[in-house]
Amino acid sequence: MVSTLPKWSAMYAHVKWFIDDFSWTPQPMSKVLTNGFLYWFGLTIAGLLLCSVLAGPLDRVPVVRRLHGFLNRFVPYKMGILRIGLGIGLVLQLLTGTYLAPEFPLDSWWLYVLLIAAIAGLVHKKLLSVSGAALAFLYIRTITVYGLFHSLDYMFYVGIIYCLVTANTKWNRSGTHVMYVFTGLSLAWLAMEKLTLAKLACTVMHDYGLPTMGFTVEDFVLISAFVELGLAWAFIVGLMNRFTALLVTGIFLFTASVFGETEVVGHTILHTLFLLFIIEGSGNWQTLFNFHRSLAMRCLFVAVNFCFLLFAMMAIYIWMGQPGNILGA
Repeated sequence: MVSTLPKWSAMYAHVKWFIDDFSWTPQPMSKVLTNGFLYWFGLTIAGLLLCSVLAGPLDRVPVVRRLHGFLNRFVPYKMGILRIGLGIGLVLQLLTGTYLAPEFPLDSWWLYVLLIAAIAGLVHKKLLSVSGAALAFLYIRTITVYGLFHSLDYMFYVGIIYCLVTANTKWNRSGTHVMYVFTGLSLAWLAMEKLTLAKLACTVMHDYGLPTMGFTVEDFVLISAFVELGLAWAFIVGLMNRFTALLVTGIFLFTASVFGETEVVGHTILHTLFLLFIIEGSGNWQTLFNFHRSLAMRCLFVAVNFCFLLFAMMAIYIWMGQPGNILGA
């Protein structure tokens, strides 16, 4: 456990990694929907709409076009980057006696075998399906032991598993797109933790004496949640992918530099995904954002479906987090 936290760490820290009290229950939606919630909700939609309007013009700026051309040179090496980054992340987990996340201990010999198999499968591209299968078994194990509710924090592994399993098939080009979606869903699910379990995040901030940049602790946690949600939605719909990935990984790198072992082990694999997203950008596929041709329809799509994502996911999170729920731990 780290002894100090950086000033900006609460923005993206996974709260459950830094607190020992797990006797919590998500608040009902009636208590979550405060005036502060509605204010930052509206501001987030405004930010997403602004990004929707600027996405096209920014891509045509000469400096941005040259930068995209430079990054496109690395696209052929994306699978090698994934293999190396994922391998480093899994080795760190093995050395610290954990798997998938800092909170899941390697407490059985067969878990060690599966983790080692996942690492070994990354050595050669023809063995990537072996690595994907091993990670799939490890993820299924987290669901059976810790419950689906808790395991959904790490949905990005589903995208990685899909990418590895399909790497040598005709569906390999869809791997990065699937990782975008599940990484976004994972970030959105973690944002629900801050929205419905605000006291959990506030406890961490009070315990470590974190500054809140002039906001109250409660408002800072709320802002953190909506920043996470906005970035998550940008990943899911394919809105300014490279900029979004650069923004997230920049903050993660700052926190990793001072956050300690837990942060490094927990976010190494995510750093790899963000690096891939910076390199890949929107790729050659049609993103959900580009599905509509007119700017008005794109803006409407982004705003309406963001609302649906937020409230649907919040309702599911609150329901699954109730004591005695069969999908919980």
